[in-house]
Amino acid sequence: MPDNENQRTSITLEELKQKLKENKINSDEFKNYWQQKQEKDKEFLSLLEWACELNKDDKYLKNLLRQAGLDRASDIMQELTNLGFALQKRLGEAFEKSGYRLLEQTRAGKRSDIMYGITRIFISYQSTLPKVLNEIFKPYYDDESLSVLCMRF
Repeated sequence: MPDNENQRTSITLEELKQKLKENKINSDEFKNYWQQKQEKDKEFLSLLEWACELNKDDKYLKNLLRQAGLDRASDIMQELTNLGFALQKRLGEAFEKSGYRLLEQTRAGKRSDIMYGITRIFISYQSTLPKVLNEIFKPYYDDESLSVLCMRF
């Protein structure tokens, strides 16, 4: 199995089923399939968001976007947890002090202030903003979902 994600060999669900029937279980193949599925889900979510922008009056599409976004939330929560631990080690006390203020803003539903505060932390440490942080501010996450996602960070 190649280490480079771009060189991964794709595997189908049917191939995984067949390998299970033959008792040829390979954890790398399961991990590969799961990663493929996550990438497809992200792409679908982007397309659905675009469709909602083009068809602003379509309530079915908006509801589907909200549901699909919430289904992805558990993956995002894990990414945020990992990111938070890594940043806490790297940024130390400054990150911790800002965290309390950001939690209060999250509780108050101040999306733009939260995004500004997070961006400011990264700029002050001359770091790029991780993509997962942009994801949590998508419009299909309501204030309660945003609050939960921010607390994981």
